[in-house]
Amino acid sequence: MTLSQRFAQFIQDPVPLGEKERRLCIRFILDTMGAMLLGSKTPVVQRALTITEGSGRATVAGIGRNFSMRDAAFLNGISGHELELDDTASSNLGHPTVAVLPTLLAIGEETGASGAQLIQAFAVATEVECKLGRICAHALHERGWHASSITGVIGAAAGGAYLLKLDQKKTEHCLGLAASMASGVRENFGTDTKSVHIGKCASDGVLAALLAGAGYTASAAALDGREGYLYEYTNQRFEPFGADWAETLGRAYDIASPGFAIKQYPSCSSTHRAVDAFVDLAKEHHFTAEEIASVRVELSAAALRELVTPDPKTGDEAKFSVGFQVALYLLGIDNMPVNYCPEFIFKPEIQRIIKATQLCHAERYDNLPVDMGVGPAFVSVRLTDGREYHTERIYPVGHLTDPIPDQSLEEKFLRCAVPVLGRNQSAVLLQSLWDLEQTPVSKLMEFTLPAN
Repeated sequence: MTLSQRFAQFIQDPVPLGEKERRLCIRFILDTMGAMLLGSKTPVVQRALTITEGSGRATVAGIGRNFSMRDAAFLNGISGHELELDDTASSNLGHPTVAVLPTLLAIGEETGASGAQLIQAFAVATEVECKLGRICAHALHERGWHASSITGVIGAAAGGAYLLKLDQKKTEHCLGLAASMASGVRENFGTDTKSVHIGKCASDGVLAALLAGAGYTASAAALDGREGYLYEYTNQRFEPFGADWAETLGRAYDIASPGFAIKQYPSCSSTHRAVDAFVDLAKEHHFTAEEIASVRVELSAAALRELVTPDPKTGDEAKFSVGFQVALYLLGIDNMPVNYCPEFIFKPEIQRIIKATQLCHAERYDNLPVDMGVGPAFVSVRLTDGREYHTERIYPVGHLTDPIPDQSLEEKFLRCAVPVLGRNQSAVLLQSLWDLEQTPVSKLMEFTLPAN
C-alpha cells in the first residue's frame, strides 16, 4: 500500500479519542481562535480582504460572513498566523493547528458539522500532518521549505476529506491533489508572505477536498512515489510504509505525544526556548538591563536557520529576534504584537540589548530525536561586574512538559479577543469553545463576530 492509502484508511476509521485527547484538541483550537481574532485586524489581512469576494456562506472570524469556503480558509489562515501567536509542534517543525483549523471551520460551517465532529476532524488533520512531518520535516527544513505549509496542506486536506465523508478512493485522490499544492519557501520569513503560506495551505486544503469530492483523480503514489511529494521535496528515498507504521496513526495521537506547544510570545518558536531560559536566569538572579554586558545563546542549526533577523528593523523582523524579546522583558515592556514596531525596536536601551545578544551554533543540539524539534537553547548571561550565569531550556513554556494552565490560556485568549469582539462577546465565545463538543461549528463561527 502507498502512503496515501495508509493515511486514507486511517481517515476513514480513525482511532477514537480519549478524554485527554479531546481536551487537548479544545485547548489548541481555543488558543488559535484567539490568535485568529487579533490577527483579523492586521494590515496584512485588511489588504487580503480587497482581493476576495463575498460569494458564499462561510465566516471570517472578526470580520464577517458570506465568504466562499476557500476565501474564508485563506483569510482565517493568514489571521491566525500573522502575529505568530499560534501553537507549534516538534513533529513537523511547524504550526500544526493554524495550518488545518481554517479548512475545518470553513467546511464544517458549510456542512453543518457538530463541535464533536470538528474535534475529531482536527485530531485527524493534525495527526496526518504531524506523522508526515516525522518522516520529512527535518529534510524539508534543511532544504529551505516552510514545513508548516508543506506538511499542513496534506493535513488540511485529510481533515476536509473526513468532514466531507469522502470514501477511501476519493480520500486517496484528495491527498494526491494536496501533494501537488504544497508550497512555501523560508526565504520569505520576516515578510507578509510567511502568513500567506498558511492562508494558501488552508485554502488549498478546502480545494483538494472539494475537487476529490467532485470526482477529480490523483495518483495513489503522489506522496511516496518515484516522482512524488517525499522525493521531490526532500531529495530522499524512503522504504515502503507498512502495516507496522500504519499502526502508529492515532496510537498515540501527536496532539498528546509529543504534543504541541502553546506560545507565550508573538514570535518565531525558535526564539522561545532561548527567551524562556533568559527569563529563568533573570528571575533567579534579579539582574537589570543596565547590568547586561552580553547574552550568548547557543542553538541548533535548525533553530538558527529560522532566526533570520536577529537585528530587526520592522515588526515582522522582530518576531525572529531573541535580543529584542530579551530587551522587552528586561525593560518591563509587554511582549505582545502591539509593541513589535519601530517605535520600540529603535529605543536606545532596546538597541543596546539587541547588539549585546549573540546567537551561536551548538553542534550538540543538531540531529536530536524528532520529539525535541529544533532542540534546546543554552543561554549565558555576563554582567558588567563580571558575574556570569548559565542555563539550558530543553522545551519552552507551553510545551506539554511545562504546560500553560487553563486560566493563563483564557487570559491570553481574552487579550486577543476583547479588542475585536468586546468583553461580553469574547466571554460567550470562550465558553462555547470550552463547550465545543456541544457547540455546532455554525454557532461557533457566529460567536466570532461582534454581537452588533
